Amino acid sequence: MFITEYFRQIEGIIAGFPAIVSNEISFEQRTSHIGLIKGILTFRDGSELHFKEFIDVGDEIVKYKYAYHYQKEDKLIFRYDNHPIPLKDIPEHHMHHLTEENIIKSDSIPDLSAVLQEILIFLPM
Repeated sequence: MFITEYFRQIEGIIAGFPAIVSNEISFEQRTSHIGLIKGILTFRDGSELHFKEFIDVGDEIVKYKYAYHYQKEDKLIFRYDNHPIPLKDIPEHHMHHLTEENIIKSDSIPDLSAVLQEILIFLPM
């Protein structure tokens, strides 16, 4: 797959999620298969998802760096990331739940679709 195809997939995921009321997304192509995506999605209740993916979509999808930070009124609800935490025995792929210190091992590398489905739990009907 080419990175431009992946960018279009991300745009389609966002466009197909009706709870999103606004978005600010930037796409940066580094090579034909590698790119950087950064964005802020705002939901109908005012909560926001700040996310980034530095990704290679060549033969297989490899996320070099990622973060999906979901917050409401500047308070963390959850964040998935693979940022190393110095001096702590924290798995590479993990989630911060409600606080920076409450860290839970993530069994898989999340993608935007899965994170948006998780956010549905927090959104009022």
